[in-house]
Amino acid sequence: MRTFFCSVIVSGCLAVSFSALGLSREDSLSRYDKLDSSEMVAASFHYKAGEQELGQGTILNVPEGYRLLDAAQSRVLVEHLWGNPENPNTLGVLLPDRMGPMDKDFRGVVISFEPSGFMEETEIRKIDYTKLLAEMKEELKNENLLRSRKGAGPISGMDWAFTPYYNKGNHSLCWARILHFGKNEAPMLNYELRLLGRKGALCFTAIGKVTELEQIKKQLTVIAGAARFTPGNRYADYNPRTDQFTRWTPAAASLSGKMLSIDNLLSGLRNTLSMLSVLFCTMLFAYVMNHYHHRRKSGYRKIIRVDERLN
Repeated sequence: MRTFFCSVIVSGCLAVSFSALGLSREDSLSRYDKLDSSEMVAASFHYKAGEQELGQGTILNVPEGYRLLDAAQSRVLVEHLWGNPENPNTLGVLLPDRMGPMDKDFRGVVISFEPSGFMEETEIRKIDYTKLLAEMKEELKNENLLRSRKGAGPISGMDWAFTPYYNKGNHSLCWARILHFGKNEAPMLNYELRLLGRKGALCFTAIGKVTELEQIKKQLTVIAGAARFTPGNRYADYNPRTDQFTRWTPAAASLSGKMLSIDNLLSGLRNTLSMLSVLFCTMLFAYVMNHYHHRRKSGYRKIIRVDERLN
């Protein structure tokens, strides 16, 4: 009897469990059917945690409270779902655990790599941030064309949220831009932290409200602290004999200094040698053709030569 009652209780529990599973599955499917195409794509994403290789000689130990979307899925999110320009150097997107990629108030971080080469600290100190901002404003013209094609409003202006600075301790460059839109739209903050390495920069970019500046700064500081370059790709591994380097010249550089720089002298020498090579090849071609044409005419004369003794 006791065995019979136990089997009845177990059967009842299983029936309740299976019915509950069926209901939950049915409910989840009905919710899934209500999603649009972008939400369905976002729902298919798979996230990673723990220590992850990002690529380009970089590693990220995903901070607690975050989850990582890999490079391929990140490009789908950033380029196709968010409508940003294509960037083959995107390495991942970090999202808070309780937030989805399509949430209205997104608080994630886009991770990318800029293969710009090594940047010496002496060159970093020479950066003219006023000129840099002016160049970024020029690039807005192309970006606004892309935004208009996708039905988004143009970015009307851009300013620094603070003077960019370099942190020698972890070889990082930080800047934040305030992006202005239409009259009825609030400006947005675009905060970027760059960890400099041997071959380029590992970039962390976050978007938010202007009032969230300090919050985003702390967020990126924690995330950047969990990232590192692998041996051979670190800032200290730079080899001046073999590695490419980046040079950002200040706007106030003198004209004579630019004309007499090593880069310009080498460039001029290369151009001169190229021009001489082209000239030599042209002269050689003309000589060969003239010689060939002369021999051909001589052959014709021999063929049509008339024996005057027959006259």
